[in-house]
Amino acid sequence: MATTTKRTNWKEIYSDLPTHVAEALRTARLKPDQIIAKTDGELMAIEGIKEEDVNSIRAIYNTDSVKLPAAETKEEFKAEGEMLVEEKPKKVIAPRKRSNKYKAMTKLVKHLELYSVKDAVEILSNLAKATKLKTVELHLNTRETGLRGELKLPHSTGKEVKIAIFSDEIAAKITAGHLDFDMLLCTPADMPKIARFAKVLGPKGLMPNPKSGTVTEHPEERAKQLASGGTLPYKTEAKFPIIHLNFGPVTQKSEDLVDNINEAIRSIGVTKIKSAFISCTHTPSVKLHFSNI
Repeated sequence: MATTTKRTNWKEIYSDLPTHVAEALRTARLKPDQIIAKTDGELMAIEGIKEEDVNSIRAIYNTDSVKLPAAETKEEFKAEGEMLVEEKPKKVIAPRKRSNKYKAMTKLVKHLELYSVKDAVEILSNLAKATKLKTVELHLNTRETGLRGELKLPHSTGKEVKIAIFSDEIAAKITAGHLDFDMLLCTPADMPKIARFAKVLGPKGLMPNPKSGTVTEHPEERAKQLASGGTLPYKTEAKFPIIHLNFGPVTQKSEDLVDNINEAIRSIGVTKIKSAFISCTHTPSVKLHFSNI
């Protein structure tokens, strides 16, 4: 039984958005029902889309305005007289709904303005007073994927990192599914033993790698260095040119936090970064002016 699919007219779609935004979405071949399932970060990863553009997109394309495609039932005939086989409808991820408290906080941030790191940290400290969890996060939209390295920060982030060194005991925990650590270190000689856990550790970002300094001849010394809080590994997401970094609680000294963020941007490279934002858990983001860092 033949079925017809309505084709998207890419030349006319998104005519209700600013020209540069429409062109970016058309080039990315992103349909309206796909937009509402994307996070803000994923939309900003599209070439040409800025934070203020995301707000424009959300205002027009949301669950109230976009009709999601109904689950279609495909009828297949294996042979005449046999029963029909139905496909399960695809699960559609609904966009996150913001609370009234969050919406009130957004009024305190000028989304079209670029803030110095110092001013942004001050704003964030005030916003964070209304939240319970207060981890400072730096989000970078980079010009390419595949960026990775290690930051040597001037101050401790105050963030506790659970570090494990590979052993038979750790191997048993991984086999049992108990991954109670944030980072796994090993020696080069351990790599053949760890290879069998790649499918478990890889997706969680826990697979040791020489490039990230988690494969070393001296894992005990490396663990002490990382536990001090002044060393922070970074890398872009697998499919998007985005880097997320946690700088510990907002309650740390503002001067230390400013120094750490400035050093992170300098170390990764200003020319490699398209835009930068800082936020605290459950707060809006504040866009940074970083070209003079």
